[in-house]
Amino acid sequence: MLLLVLLPVVLVLAWLARRMLPRKHSIRGMPWHPEHEFLWGSSRYYADTMMRDKTTTPANEHLRCHRATGWHAFGITHLGSRGCAVILEPQDVKHLLKTAFSNFEKAPGFRFIFAPLLGKGIFNVNGAKWKEQRIVSSHLFNRRQLRDRMSDVFGCHARQLVNLLRDRNGQSVEIQALFYNFTFDAMNSIAFNRHVNSQAGNAADCAFQQAFDACQRAVFSRFMVPWWKVNRFLQLSKEERTITKTVKIIDEYVYAAVDDALAASDDDVTLTGLFLQHAKQEGNEYPRVFIRDMILNFVIAGRDTTASGLTSCIELLTDPVNTHWQDRLQQEAAEVFGNHVNEPLTFDDVHDKAPVSEAVFLEALRLRPPVPVNEKICLKETTFPSGFTLPAGFYVGWSPISTQRMPSVWGDNAELFDPSRWITPSNTITTQYDEFMYPTFNAGPRTCLGKSMATLEAKIALLTLFAHVKFTRNPESMPAKPVLSTTWQLAEGFRVTVHA
Repeated sequence: MLLLVLLPVVLVLAWLARRMLPRKHSIRGMPWHPEHEFLWGSSRYYADTMMRDKTTTPANEHLRCHRATGWHAFGITHLGSRGCAVILEPQDVKHLLKTAFSNFEKAPGFRFIFAPLLGKGIFNVNGAKWKEQRIVSSHLFNRRQLRDRMSDVFGCHARQLVNLLRDRNGQSVEIQALFYNFTFDAMNSIAFNRHVNSQAGNAADCAFQQAFDACQRAVFSRFMVPWWKVNRFLQLSKEERTITKTVKIIDEYVYAAVDDALAASDDDVTLTGLFLQHAKQEGNEYPRVFIRDMILNFVIAGRDTTASGLTSCIELLTDPVNTHWQDRLQQEAAEVFGNHVNEPLTFDDVHDKAPVSEAVFLEALRLRPPVPVNEKICLKETTFPSGFTLPAGFYVGWSPISTQRMPSVWGDNAELFDPSRWITPSNTITTQYDEFMYPTFNAGPRTCLGKSMATLEAKIALLTLFAHVKFTRNPESMPAKPVLSTTWQLAEGFRVTVHA
């Protein structure tokens, strides 16, 4: 009887040892995380650290390890997982994302974890499927679309946001939620030609966003739970029950949008229109579930990342040591708007102009990248410029939040919010920081298609806001606590007082 009880335990331990112990020493030329333990790997240390300090994340811990040791790459393992190399050095990031691009891909575990949300959309596939989606969707993000369509959409939605804020002069508002509504409405207009109005509190739009955010957080928690598949199958955990519940709400909302897209003209220059045109040219027909997956992938790309960046802008600008940058933004807004302060900004108003607003946005993303860590799996043994060799089957993670705070790249003030580092003496945006020093928008063949769109949207939003209002942070918002999710979010939002 005792043997029957002990046998499953022995088998589980043997399985863990087989997955972890031989691999601990198989990344040649790389040190392992200082807190690595037998069997547990780094799991207990990471969990204890995040329990003690609610403001930290795994990304923060990568940065702390770099500061403490000076290492630019190190290995970690977690309970029941393969080893993972964490890289920080720009030359290694370049090797991963560009030079040896074909040696790496999105890991099966990543794709399976995010399947409820991302399905087979562009962020959750590899190879030919990824390439096809990237080629088709790239037509939405060209200069003509930025000039003729996107800037008008951003300008109108930014006007709606500033009117809402002016009506709340002297009041406390939760700015993160407002930015998510702003970017959600704008992305729907641009990508799907759907006129939603979450800024006005439309119940269906707000219910979708609440379910979408809750689902992202619950899905991301799977990375911390090696036995999440058991929890999913038996619905044992709160997180898995949340996924089941919220996916139903998400699908009901999104499939209505899918049906609208299928009923509309496929000549529209929207994401759905572009994919329907492509299918027609190829003599194919995309299933409804593919359109659903594509929409959700681009909602994350177009809503979450820019809203995260704008929230970080306000968080940093309301720090008492940084408030002079609000004055700089007000001055630039006055110059850009001139005598037309009540009219929406256009592409020509801000393109290659307004360096302060762009520098503020870039600097906020440097310190608070919307995707602070990312990972791939190695398909073929690869030696990195720093000298370590990664075997096939190992994971490799790169950490924008760490690379973008390294003193060796960004100077002794790397931890400080200083938008002036982006502005040249000729009042233009510097080009000295390449995409591997600053991988906020990914890099190489998978560089974010919406990089120019996000920058345009943020500049129009910041200039429109600071032409009319300023902000002070509310004490109860500090310290700002990030939450584990697909993108950088603040767990309790960020409350500020509006001064019109």
